[in-house]
Amino acid sequence: MSKSNSIWKQADSFLAMTRKILVNGVTAIVLIAITFTFLGGIFASFGDSEEVSAENKVLWFKPIGVVVDAEVYGSNNISIEDLLNGGSEAKQYELQDLLDVLGAAATDDDLSAVYINVSELGMYWASAFKIAEAVKNIRDSGKRVIAYAEGYGNNAYLISSQANEVLVNEYGGVDAFGFSRKREYYVDLYKNIKLNYNVFTAGDFKSGPEPYTRDSMSENDKIAWNAFAVPMWKKMTSMMEEGRQLPEGTIQNYGDNVHIMLTEEPEPAQVALNLGLVDMVVTREEIRNYMFEEFPNNEEDIYAFPDSISIDEYLSILESDTNKSPNKIAVVNIEGAIMTGEAALNVAGSDTIVKNIQSATKDEDVKAMVLRVNSPGGDVWASELITNALNEFKNTGRPIVASMGDVAASGGVWVTTNSDEIWAEEDTLTGSIGVYGIVPTMDGLYDWAGIKVDGVSSTKAGEWDPREAMPGYMKDIIQSSIDNTYKKFVTKVAENRGMAYVDVLPIAGGRIWSGVKALELGLVDKIGDLEDALISAANMADIEDYSVKTYKKEADPLDLFLQEILKNIDYQVKVDPSLKILLEKSSKYSKIINPEEENIMAYCFECDAIENL
Repeated sequence: MSKSNSIWKQADSFLAMTRKILVNGVTAIVLIAITFTFLGGIFASFGDSEEVSAENKVLWFKPIGVVVDAEVYGSNNISIEDLLNGGSEAKQYELQDLLDVLGAAATDDDLSAVYINVSELGMYWASAFKIAEAVKNIRDSGKRVIAYAEGYGNNAYLISSQANEVLVNEYGGVDAFGFSRKREYYVDLYKNIKLNYNVFTAGDFKSGPEPYTRDSMSENDKIAWNAFAVPMWKKMTSMMEEGRQLPEGTIQNYGDNVHIMLTEEPEPAQVALNLGLVDMVVTREEIRNYMFEEFPNNEEDIYAFPDSISIDEYLSILESDTNKSPNKIAVVNIEGAIMTGEAALNVAGSDTIVKNIQSATKDEDVKAMVLRVNSPGGDVWASELITNALNEFKNTGRPIVASMGDVAASGGVWVTTNSDEIWAEEDTLTGSIGVYGIVPTMDGLYDWAGIKVDGVSSTKAGEWDPREAMPGYMKDIIQSSIDNTYKKFVTKVAENRGMAYVDVLPIAGGRIWSGVKALELGLVDKIGDLEDALISAANMADIEDYSVKTYKKEADPLDLFLQEILKNIDYQVKVDPSLKILLEKSSKYSKIINPEEENIMAYCFECDAIENL
């Protein structure tokens, strides 16, 4: 009896403890939520009462994060990368916000100067050209622009070269060495580990799956890449040299011979100074002292930087669009790899995009739509879901204008095929009209391990197992599906462009093109930016005045709450740096190649090669 009582007592104690943990846990979460809400209200009230002014200040243009067309709120989950990086994603800067800030600075007499540091800003080249033009405009307006970095890559130097003065840290340098595209080829590795990858493609220039089929870069891939990269590099070096008033060919000569220069002068920063790529080589303390001498702060603190105004603060004082016209033009963004599911940073989730299109379709005040595409493509099924929703909008008699941003390739072209007009920017990477599929099989590994797979099946269609070698009839089925999807893709492009199918084939095949070349080939209608596309959409809808309604993913309160908690918890996860790099690389491509799914993809791997250079 005593043992029985003891057992029940222990059980009761355990249940009481469990209840206490649950109650206290829930209470803690509720209290944290209330605390954040309360503190947020307090901070907001303080923020409202403080007037932001640019008078006698330096615009501190130092964005750290990534450039996007439209910010995506939340990511639907807390990823491994988030945990390794302290629970926060990269800060997103909308391109138009950055251009608005720089554009206003050019004519703002209150500002003393503009300080530029974009060395920690990830962007594509088309965005870099736009930002560089905006910096050049500030310099040409007579306002002083000072650029600094602890190391310059292509895009950072392109932008910074337009400043009046370019400074570099003594341990930095200028690594503006053009567009290098190197890939890893796995075919021998898979042979060694007995893993068989069955690759199916449609398009002579569709090079995405080549790492699974070759041990080197194909000639077609080299041709397609150089046709895009060579003129782009020429344009970039010309702008750099004009900004720095350097002789033509200086940057090319630097890239070709820097290995010789560094043997004679082993300090990269000094080499850059000798060539006129930069004006000063400084330490962090020296740049601070230099800025104090030029623009002393109100406190006359020699150990502090000038009185400055940040990007966000400057945005807050710019005049907002007061146009309240009942006529709306919807802007729907497709940004990142096109996949099924909800949108997140670098992922154009079809579920989110379809919801946005349907919301615009239901709104009778929306008179036209601009589809802003900044995507290297992705899953064909997800792309078709988006296209179907666009077709429903188009069937209401309202026009759709596509606006291609930095990249609109492969599946990014697929989703524009319902558009009444397509705009691209000069430096847009587009094309890559091709399709592929990858199906791994385990037969080689099983043979090596001595494992046999056998059994029976009710039908011929159900007898093949991925643990066995892929039979010829299965390969024929999959290749037929790939070819059929490619035919649909080319047909969609041909019908949209008013071209014959046979005329599209030579410019398809998975080959990439610049926006300028795409215009020449008839793949796009006009060259211009988002604003040009909006004006054109208004003309098509026959409206003189309009307001712009941008559809975005709704913020998930729970997701934002968890992100906020992670930001405010002081924790660190010690991870080998090499493992961290591996996780960052693998997570990106795991969205595109998933061995567990036999997806048909329209994705441009070439686009990833120069995303952040």
